[in-house]
Amino acid sequence: MIPAQLAGSSLEMPLARLAAIYERIEIAQERWIGLTPYRCPDGCGRCCAKFEPELTEVEALFLAAWILHNEPALVEENQLDSIKLDSDQEACVLSDPEGKFHCRVYGGRPLICRLFAFSGDKAKDGTARFRPCEHMPHSGDRILDETALLGLYGELPPLMSDFASEADLLMPDCSGKRTPLRLALPGALSKISMLCQFSAFARQKP
Repeated sequence: MIPAQLAGSSLEMPLARLAAIYERIEIAQERWIGLTPYRCPDGCGRCCAKFEPELTEVEALFLAAWILHNEPALVEENQLDSIKLDSDQEACVLSDPEGKFHCRVYGGRPLICRLFAFSGDKAKDGTARFRPCEHMPHSGDRILDETALLGLYGELPPLMSDFASEADLLMPDCSGKRTPLRLALPGALSKISMLCQFSAFARQKP
């Protein structure tokens, strides 16, 4: 999932723990989807069309590491040149309208992208609630509260705030700080690349 050169670095543990959180999200969502009628329409991708995720530092570093490990051509062939500080496009700069998942980095996508549409949040009283995406079949117009969710499905959806709070503690010095993807990713790519180069140099030393 992430470059082997990061083994033993200060980033190995937080990135591994974030990968574990992402895996738990996937498992929880698969269970939730299996209990409910909610599905994304085929070929939709509208969640990427006018939305740019904001990333914590650990999410940006994970995404950068994922790109360098899994899709290095995006960097080597300058395919990420669309990430400009002055870009005014509404869509996420990594969206891919023609791709299967509408995302050029689907396997490394940040937390909000993983949780969108198949997670709930908490009401003011702390109880769970869920509002289906308006583009989903069976969505209706209402927010389902905890009582309705348990009555309909016997279980609650994974809650966005629970996973977000856990991920936010992986790098405590940056806790609570979020940056738009187009601003966060270039610096994260530079940092991961530098660490990988240092690691390669260290291995070559006699």
